[in-house]
Amino acid sequence: MARLRLAVAVFSIFCTLTLSAATRIDDPKAFVSDVYRQLIASQSGHDYTPPDDIYSARLAKLFREDRRKAKGEVGCLEILFWVNGQDYVIRDLSVTSADQGPDRKTVTARFMNIDRREEIRFDFLRNGRRWLLDEVHSTSATPWTLSEILKCSQ
Repeated sequence: MARLRLAVAVFSIFCTLTLSAATRIDDPKAFVSDVYRQLIASQSGHDYTPPDDIYSARLAKLFREDRRKAKGEVGCLEILFWVNGQDYVIRDLSVTSADQGPDRKTVTARFMNIDRREEIRFDFLRNGRRWLLDEVHSTSATPWTLSEILKCSQ
């Protein structure tokens, strides 16, 4: 009986660790706000990298292909898309959300990065009960679309 309890306990811990490893997005606006909150905190010396297990199958495939073709070097994406640059000092952040149907949401982040006004739109889609990031667009001075950047080597 003691072995069974030990096995159940080990299994429970394993399941908890495995399940908590995946990023779950219940509210896209809250998720984007939290990423920016952590990026802002990292300006003060905290180390933070946004999660990379949040993408739709289409966008995840583009990231995988870019990493594969880069062979350990910098791939097509040379910026941190969340801030539209390699360096950042974020201030005056505003995050809004708009429904695009029951399974689509667009979250818009507006902020100053160093000396540039930025506007970045995040398109989320619902896959079952989980929201996934499907596209990112910058509407700033030099507009871009994340999927197009990731296709540079194709």
